[in-house]
Amino acid sequence: MGYLLKIFISIYLICHPIYSNSNDEIKYTISHLIQSAELTLKKLNKNSDMKNFKNYLKNCRAILIFPEIYEGGFFFGAKGGNGLLIIRKSKNSFSGPFFYSIGGLSVGLQFGAKSGKVVMTVMTNRGLKSVLKERIKFGVDVDAVVVSDGVGYSAESTLRLADIYSFTDNEGLFLGSSIEGSYLQPRNDLNRFLYKQDFDSEKILNSNESRIEINNIIKIIQNITSEKSKK
Repeated sequence: MGYLLKIFISIYLICHPIYSNSNDEIKYTISHLIQSAELTLKKLNKNSDMKNFKNYLKNCRAILIFPEIYEGGFFFGAKGGNGLLIIRKSKNSFSGPFFYSIGGLSVGLQFGAKSGKVVMTVMTNRGLKSVLKERIKFGVDVDAVVVSDGVGYSAESTLRLADIYSFTDNEGLFLGSSIEGSYLQPRNDLNRFLYKQDFDSEKILNSNESRIEINNIIKIIQNITSEKSKK
């Protein structure tokens, strides 16, 4: 139960961050998220079970990367994590990064704890516009499909194309969980620090600024999606 308690404390702090006035602390958080996002892309690309990961990256409208999502439960479940969004402007051009948090609560048959790396490919303009709202809920505001170990299933009983596909590489045991019911919202404190201004959904959507901090992420995506790329 000690590990489970640690997971719940981590989730609470992610979903209810204690904002600091320390520029150094915020700068470290941003730097750590970006570097961890690079490692997340590389790790998921090495997962031989995720045969379609390359194609989704190649054809997506935007990409959400969460280097660490913590999840735990004992009948009542909770999850949380921080990540970043980059938006495709052309084949090999992206704007961003824009920072987001994910969280959620659930009730039902579930027991265990896990942490996982998650990459979400936003495939439609509808999906991107939904993501850019102040707060959205998967399965309610936007259709999502979870892809784990090469198997995809829809968060809704629908046959239409999902707006977002979520690729996960989980560690630990958890029963009865999915992305459905999770919420997504911007980390305005991190975005404000990096860009020295407030961003609403319209500004993010129309922004063409590509920060040098994501140059390595863009190169990794190019390597993954190139025709010569092999698992």
